[in-house]
Amino acid sequence: MNQLRVLMMSPDEAARNTAVSALLQAGISARGCSTSLELFGLLSNGTYDAVVLNVGTLGEVGYALVARLHGSSSLGIVVMGNNLSLDTRLRCLQSGADACLPPPQDPRELACILLALARRLPAGQDTATAEEPVMGQWELRDQGWTLAAPSGATISLSANERLIVRSLLEVAGRAVGRNELGDELRVEGGGARSSGSRSIDVIVSRLRRKAELAGVMLPIRTVYGSGYLFADQ
Repeated sequence: MNQLRVLMMSPDEAARNTAVSALLQAGISARGCSTSLELFGLLSNGTYDAVVLNVGTLGEVGYALVARLHGSSSLGIVVMGNNLSLDTRLRCLQSGADACLPPPQDPRELACILLALARRLPAGQDTATAEEPVMGQWELRDQGWTLAAPSGATISLSANERLIVRSLLEVAGRAVGRNELGDELRVEGGGARSSGSRSIDVIVSRLRRKAELAGVMLPIRTVYGSGYLFADQ
């Protein structure tokens, strides 16, 4: 069997380094990263057999991340974290995880789980093929409810997210003020409670988070003192 190649994603640097070190000592090729965006970047440029995800504080985003990995590749998926209740572990397994490691966690047990998992993984799988770059532009599909990236990745939009993305795409490359975006939400039925500057910032932040989860960088740029612009077109 070839050397097992593993990516370890954890926002906790100390826990990440400890796990990577233990895996290396067990003869497993391991590399760490701190965010899902970094994880997908590494997957798109290399070949790996399994991923280890620390989803202790990610909640619904963590379940969606597991589901995306499960649906887009044949990677082995192991979940760990400090707050893995029974319900959390069950949700992760239902989302596509192969194994969950509840606390207290011993890196030696993680290594054994990965080695056992490797015995049933397809040999020589190449995760880079799933993320080959595709030329094109960002666009709205499904009557504006889906934002599609040039790579083919898609992001489902809420009503308010849909209105903001549409407004920015219509004048791509030009900054749109927060007040203008707020007016758009009020006119189109987003509601006054969602139209303030702070609410606009929260919606854009949520959009960026969704894009990161989808493995892409959302080209919505903050224009300080003004608002936002869609910079990719």
